[in-house]
Amino acid sequence: MTAAPSPHGRRAEGNGPIALNMGPGAWRVVRDVAIAALVFQLVHLIEHVAQLGYWAMHTSSAPWLTPWAIAGRELLVVDGTPASGNELLHLVGNLIFLAGVLALVGLVFRERQSTSEIPFLKPAFLLQGAHVIEHVLLTGTYLAIGEAIGFTALFGLVDGAFGSGLRVWAHFLLNLVATCFALRAVLEMRRRGLLAIDGHLEGPVGLPVSL
Repeated sequence: MTAAPSPHGRRAEGNGPIALNMGPGAWRVVRDVAIAALVFQLVHLIEHVAQLGYWAMHTSSAPWLTPWAIAGRELLVVDGTPASGNELLHLVGNLIFLAGVLALVGLVFRERQSTSEIPFLKPAFLLQGAHVIEHVLLTGTYLAIGEAIGFTALFGLVDGAFGSGLRVWAHFLLNLVATCFALRAVLEMRRRGLLAIDGHLEGPVGLPVSL
């Protein structure tokens, strides 16, 4: 039994690629999403550096947030407590960065290449994907039972100042490594001309079934 053709593209014979028809304008949007998300993530990383510095001077205090992060948190509060806004703010922020990494993957596929051909792109995707899953766990458990439980909180086994410090350090390192991977991948893609959208590709773009 054969699958019905997608209105957005076609599947080649066997286990071949999925071919999508996207014009240069659409690919420019994809590229701009990638760049904007990476700039956003750099600001996010700076916030984590500031938060880590504050923690080093006030190890027994609650994690510090920048004024604009506090404003975002207040917009996302769903149960009247700042903690719900905190969890949702971090989840949304990491989804934005993941969208940017996925846009980079799309630009690589546009040239009929695999992510394994671009150093650090696949690790950036995998690490940020895991980071988002962690924030889904933290947000979901907080909204469900009133306590954020995840890998970086050792599933609720630690709390207080130690638990807070552990989470600050863990998320700083996750953001640092994922950002460095993504930046390294972008530099390599720029060197290879993968960020230039000139619109002269012949035929539909083949998207590999696997990364």
